[in-house]
Amino acid sequence: MALRKINYLLISCLSCSVLISIKRYAGAQCESHVHQCASSPCQAGGQCVELEPFGRLAGLPPSFRHPGAPGYVCTCPPGFTGIHCEEDIDECSSHPCQNGGTCENLPGGYTCRCPLDGPSGTFYGGRDCSDVLLGCAHHPCLHQGTCVPHLRDGRHGFRCLCPPGHAGPVCEAVTTLAFSGHGFLRVASGPAAAPARGQACHVALRFQTDRPDALLLFRGDGDASVKLELLGGRLHLSARVRDGPGVLLSVPRDTSDGEWHAVEVAFAETVTLSLTGGACEEGCLAQAPSPFAGGRATCAFRSSFLGGFPAGTTSVALLGADDVPPAPPFEGCLQDVTIDGHRVTLESVSPGWSLNVGAGCARRGPCHGQPCGGRGRCAHLEPGRPCDCDPPHAGPGCLAEHVAGRFGHEGSTGYAAFPLEESNMENISFSMLVRTRRPSGLLLALQSGARRQVRVWIEHGRLAMLAPGSPGLAGKFAISDGHVHSVSLGIEPGKIELYQSSQSLGFIAAPAWKIQRGDVVYLGGLPDRQETQLNGGFFKGCIQDVRLNSQNLEFFPNSTGNDASLNPVLVNVTQGCPGDDMCKSKPCHNGGTCRSLWDDFSCSCPAHAAGKTCEEARWCELSPCPPGAQCQPVPRGFECVANAVFHGQSGAVVFRSNGNITRELTNITFGFRTRDANAMILHAEREPEFLDISIRDSRLFFQLQSGNSFYVLRLASPQPVSDGMWHEVTFAMADPLAQASGWRMEVDSRAPPVASAVAAGSLAFLKDDTDIHVGDRATGNTTGGLEGCLGTIEIGGIHLPYFGDARGSASRPQEEQFLRISARSVATGCLRLNACSSSPCLHGGDCEDAYSSYHCSCPLGWSGARCELRVDGCFPNPCIHGNCSAAGAAAAYLCRCEPGYAGANCEVETDHCQRHQCANGATCLSGIHGYACLCPGNFTGRFCRQSRLPATVCGNEQRNLTCYNGGNCTELPAGPACLCGEGFAGERCEEDVDECASGPCLHGGRCRDLRGRFQCLCGAAFAGERCELDLAGHLLPDDVLTATGSLTLVSLLLILLLAVAAAVAAANKRATQGSYSPSRQEREGSRVEMWSLVPPPALERLV
Repeated sequence: MALRKINYLLISCLSCSVLISIKRYAGAQCESHVHQCASSPCQAGGQCVELEPFGRLAGLPPSFRHPGAPGYVCTCPPGFTGIHCEEDIDECSSHPCQNGGTCENLPGGYTCRCPLDGPSGTFYGGRDCSDVLLGCAHHPCLHQGTCVPHLRDGRHGFRCLCPPGHAGPVCEAVTTLAFSGHGFLRVASGPAAAPARGQACHVALRFQTDRPDALLLFRGDGDASVKLELLGGRLHLSARVRDGPGVLLSVPRDTSDGEWHAVEVAFAETVTLSLTGGACEEGCLAQAPSPFAGGRATCAFRSSFLGGFPAGTTSVALLGADDVPPAPPFEGCLQDVTIDGHRVTLESVSPGWSLNVGAGCARRGPCHGQPCGGRGRCAHLEPGRPCDCDPPHAGPGCLAEHVAGRFGHEGSTGYAAFPLEESNMENISFSMLVRTRRPSGLLLALQSGARRQVRVWIEHGRLAMLAPGSPGLAGKFAISDGHVHSVSLGIEPGKIELYQSSQSLGFIAAPAWKIQRGDVVYLGGLPDRQETQLNGGFFKGCIQDVRLNSQNLEFFPNSTGNDASLNPVLVNVTQGCPGDDMCKSKPCHNGGTCRSLWDDFSCSCPAHAAGKTCEEARWCELSPCPPGAQCQPVPRGFECVANAVFHGQSGAVVFRSNGNITRELTNITFGFRTRDANAMILHAEREPEFLDISIRDSRLFFQLQSGNSFYVLRLASPQPVSDGMWHEVTFAMADPLAQASGWRMEVDSRAPPVASAVAAGSLAFLKDDTDIHVGDRATGNTTGGLEGCLGTIEIGGIHLPYFGDARGSASRPQEEQFLRISARSVATGCLRLNACSSSPCLHGGDCEDAYSSYHCSCPLGWSGARCELRVDGCFPNPCIHGNCSAAGAAAAYLCRCEPGYAGANCEVETDHCQRHQCANGATCLSGIHGYACLCPGNFTGRFCRQSRLPATVCGNEQRNLTCYNGGNCTELPAGPACLCGEGFAGERCEEDVDECASGPCLHGGRCRDLRGRFQCLCGAAFAGERCELDLAGHLLPDDVLTATGSLTLVSLLLILLLAVAAAVAAANKRATQGSYSPSRQEREGSRVEMWSLVPPPALERLV
């Protein structure tokens, strides 16, 4: 045995007491050794090994450090584990079975049950269902046998599961035998046919027949016999011993129904008879002690006969059956007959031992093919008449039908009378089929002379029965529905029982009485019209298949050819069961189409009508309501309901009764939602009565003074209602029928209603000319108008419509109405739920409930109705004086400002003069890249800190004078004065004289103003101090002119290039200098140093 796992138990001897407790050692000094394996502690065949005599085993775990430790270990066989091998390893936990196989855990192993019908048509076998089975590859089984492949010792094979009637390795043998009713089949038994092992004294067969009496099997010799037969359709088994007691077994089930039934008979200490099939699907069993002495086996009989005996009496006498009455021969089929373990076929029978027996089962009984056509039961009661017909069918194949009698056709009244001819009828069964739609009418009356015995009639659509001296009986189920119902009556001594559709409705006690000759059965009515009315009136409908016990009471005997029927007296009873033409009176209204039914009619109404006769208009089918409203049917009309949106102080919607309201107004219902802590909902007033429904301090408030009450009834909701949620509200009188009673308020049906302590009347004052203000109040409203949603208000079930009668649509036809008299239109479409409850705003947007919709306040970078659109930060051009570039975050952008501008959007013009350094009263001129100093008087330089020319000062105590630009201050008689140098003028010599003002340059030369003088810049063709020389003329000799002209031309070209360059530089410089104007500077006479603009201080430079 292979060692899979070693489990061990170590028992250490730490002290003598421990040794004693574990019984490892014994004796006063613990000197005696006790063998631990003597008690066989290892289970499941495990081997016990003691540790002390053998020391340490190699199989112990390496962590064990006690080589000489006492104790024992168990070496377990495969499939087991545990200290004592007590645990069975679940080999199925690893799911070894493949291809759909089912694993079954066994002690020490497992087995796989492979499926017999693989979904792919492939069969698997082997230990783990991993081998493909090929035995059934060629479908070897015949006659629709089931092939089961297998694999044994590496070889593929198959086994055939044969259907009933076939046997053999490939189901090739036919085991069905057909008996014609005039033959037999003899089977040898006894020593000549030794039974198969384990199957001795056993008979099994299947049979099919529609004959109630027949012999199936007989076995016997001179001393004993066994007989299996059908008697009255039931299976009987009799076993007898000569001069001894016999045994009779039977199974009380009908087997002559043409279906297959399986029978097994076994003999041992007891005799067993079992039947399977038909009514014994789960098996029927009968047993009795064996009658054979000493347990004698019946398989010692010499012969067995199936289906009958051979002709003549000699063979019967030899069998010891001379005193047995002859049984009818079997007519039908036997199948899969096995006697003492041997299967019986025609090939296994000796020649001459069978008569009128064939292979197969081509016989068809009289019930084959449903001869009764579903109108009866095939019972084969007598030859030629196999059908037991259901009412009202009759005749061969149940093709005929008892003729019905029609009562009350087209409004007539009548009855049928059947005089009886038999006497002394005690147990009476009376039945008939009834069809009617009238809820009342007499069905049956039994009358003896002038005495009424039994009455059966229809009352309120249900059966009723009455007998003299007994209380009446009423049925529970309606019968006046136009369908056919079975009604039967059972009369026994002292009791009369009523049935409807085979279900008992009860019985009444009645004195014993008998039907005598001359008694009369009345159907549908009585000759006395007044007496008929006392019993439900004349019957209107059909009565069919009337039976008194086994006799048919035919209304029209000649129509069925039944001579046994009584000749009735018929008054206004017609043949058949036609219905009245109910459409003749044209009952359908509003364009409905009438369709005649049996004693009834059906109106096919157009879409706008409803009701039995289309008398009710279905107004909502005409779509009378405007968009946004829902049509709601009301009695004799419709209403358009919607949820209105109110916006605070937008004015009230006013309603008034149309003057036709007659009902009592005892309740108000509506729904609303708002976030207002104070708002008016409804107000109506007609002195001294008034009604007020409002919200105060977030609670619903109700005030009413009406009727004769002098007190004001007040109710307040216990819970706040200004939460923006929808609330359903009902105000109602506690006693609507009282002249005055308390009122109750119910909000949302969640909390108990709030009841008032004060009584008040109804809302009858609203029926008159009382204006009902909804959503606000005409004057004196201190609570404010409602802002929120308000559903359609109902007062006493009458709506306050937000919509008037729309042009081109139907007006409300109902008589009782409230009318909207205010001209202001009402906005509808308010949502019952908070518009923000579904969180419609995306990307963190804030949702605002607008009652009929929602509004999203989007975060930076998002836009759209739901903040679903990402915003481009540079749209639409936020940088006023600069270039925009989008940043990483949503909607973020960065402006790169043009020179001279600053700010987030380059919207601020830069002022470089805020911290300028211009001195001596100079004026700061701000430019794009910096600023410049406009120097006054005699100052110059970048910041006007340098004197232009020496200045002189003179004067006296009254006046002093400063002369600029090198002017000489001189004391004159008139006072001090400045004597200016060349090129300067003015009182202080502060003005630079413009020598170019007189235009001294000729021929288009440009004048340049210098100090005290000027300079002319001449064109290429002129020269001279004032450009007065024309170089193109002949004033000079040719050679001189040529040399001079060349030199002059080169000089002029050089000067022209320098002038152009200077002009371009000046233009560029001026283009960047902000608001500076050189022409203005020249006009004002002051000088400014423009050659070098002063930039702002380094720490304050704008970017």
